[in-house]
Amino acid sequence: MTVSANKLTAELISSLQGETMVSLITMNVETNLPQLSVVSWVQPTADGTTIKVALGHKASSIENIQRNPNIVLGVIGAGSCYSVQGKAYVSEIKELTMKLCVVTIEVEKVENVMFYGGKITTEPAYEKTYNKDLAIKLDKEVYELLCE
Repeated sequence: MTVSANKLTAELISSLQGETMVSLITMNVETNLPQLSVVSWVQPTADGTTIKVALGHKASSIENIQRNPNIVLGVIGAGSCYSVQGKAYVSEIKELTMKLCVVTIEVEKVENVMFYGGKITTEPAYEKTYNKDLAIKLDKEVYELLCE
């Protein structure tokens, strides 16, 4: 089932609130092949035209985006699987508890890529395995940054 749009639906915006796992696909600068990473600090704008993602300042995805801003986000949510294509821009390094960069993605195309007759009944879940207090502190800082 392929349905395309140039922005996120209200249902997808809602699905991307909080700590959602999203696949980030960039083009590797050395191999020029797609490179997949998984991110969880994600914040869409209310109008669905932009998504901000926070990455550690040394993440290989940052250099990939600086060289080639075309990205794809793989999103499982709102009962389906979506490919979100866009252009990404990397901020300067932000020094919080951890050094981060904000990647701002201008959404160009949203496509439902779920196979025919399929529906997601349970969205992926994860837990953080590092210091719980640090995780809470980082999340608070990062989401404040992403909402600026």
